[in-house]
Amino acid sequence: MILKDKRLLLCAELVTGDIICDIGTDHGYLPAHLILSGKCRRAIAADINEMPLEAAKCVFRKENISDKADFFLSDGLKNVPLEGVTDIVIAGMGGELISRIIAADERTKSCGAAFILQPMTRASELRKFLSENGFETDCEKGVKEGRFIYSVIRCRYTGVCRTLSPAEEIIGRLDSCIPEDRDYILLQSDRLSRSAEGMKEKYPVRSAELMKLSRELKEMCEKEQL
Repeated sequence: MILKDKRLLLCAELVTGDIICDIGTDHGYLPAHLILSGKCRRAIAADINEMPLEAAKCVFRKENISDKADFFLSDGLKNVPLEGVTDIVIAGMGGELISRIIAADERTKSCGAAFILQPMTRASELRKFLSENGFETDCEKGVKEGRFIYSVIRCRYTGVCRTLSPAEEIIGRLDSCIPEDRDYILLQSDRLSRSAEGMKEKYPVRSAELMKLSRELKEMCEKEQL
């Protein structure tokens, strides 16, 4: 099996332990890749729906690695044992749903695992939730998949809560020196600018705030290119 999805490949890159738990596993390609590459020795694959979970089981059977995995039908982390798990991946969902999955299970604060999170939408809401609830991000990278660009966050619970600045909510720990990170930042700058234009007449103060933030992000990237 060859994993080609760049989002999932970046998630795999950020895994540091040897027991992976993939929430919303779909076809199980990520945990299978981690087992086959030798990066992880065991995997847990969980999904809320039976059909994708069965598809994941088929992938593991085909690759003769079923003995290295456990499969759980679960709404988020609800039915998943986390003892010994080193890395929890939640990818391909909206940032608000990822936040709810983490908030719904108190074990996320005590299991000691690293969380590798890839929000498809509302990444700023996820960053805000993590920071305000004691999860510290130690790595964040941008990744292009087709015509889209996403962010992958790695964090773990430390109990230290803080409030992010508006810029930190939008771009997290992305580095404008890195091409794909810079593309992500510029995309967010453009989105902020369009939002500001759309509310200029009705909400002039908020519009000015968003336009100022858009300029700050754009200038950050332009400085790196000088």
